[in-house]
Amino acid sequence: MRLVNNLYAYVWRGNDNNCNSYLIADTLKNNGHLLVDPGHITTPFYREPGLAELVRGMETDGIDARQIGLIILTHSHTDHCEAARLITKQSGALVALNKADEGFYERLGGKVDMYLEEGDLVLGEENQLRLSIFHSPGHSPGHITVYWPGQKVLIAGDVIFYQSTGRVDLPGGSAEALKQSIQRLSELDIEYLLCGHPYGHPGIIEGKEAVRQNFDFVKSNVFAYL
Repeated sequence: MRLVNNLYAYVWRGNDNNCNSYLIADTLKNNGHLLVDPGHITTPFYREPGLAELVRGMETDGIDARQIGLIILTHSHTDHCEAARLITKQSGALVALNKADEGFYERLGGKVDMYLEEGDLVLGEENQLRLSIFHSPGHSPGHITVYWPGQKVLIAGDVIFYQSTGRVDLPGGSAEALKQSIQRLSELDIEYLLCGHPYGHPGIIEGKEAVRQNFDFVKSNVFAYL
């Protein structure tokens, strides 16, 4: 589903747990694509074809998965990163991740090609794509979020959802760190808040006021329970 310009959203529609994926098309060398969080190859309980559904959605939008040149992982939990290994074999894509989350991805058999640090990430050649990477820990130690200032888009991973947040009870989780990450991100100018899961909502929150209201709801109603 195309959201704005060359940004596409692939909301998970299955019954099992899997993440939303987001793609910025034709932004790398030779019209390559940037994919954020490809999710599961096959979901763990109901054995739903996560990667096949993602590829099918891309094909509907006229996007060839073999042209994926870079995969950004917001973090290394399996429901966000498992399919990256297979995509890299098929397309030759590089994988980018924060170093603090590298160990778990390596235990899954993955290889990190680029470490994502706090700061600007400039991609492409002629029409360069300028992104801002924020280290946003709390759900995992190396969790990052991706902000596209030109389109006022925040790809939030599992930091914040619709009226909820990511878990903090997994290894490396921290409630205080997550609160700080959410507070910091809430100060950005955001028109599209793109969440990592469709929990009770597709996870695409559109419009500056709707985004602000969601941050305010989480800070007022969820922080006390973290």
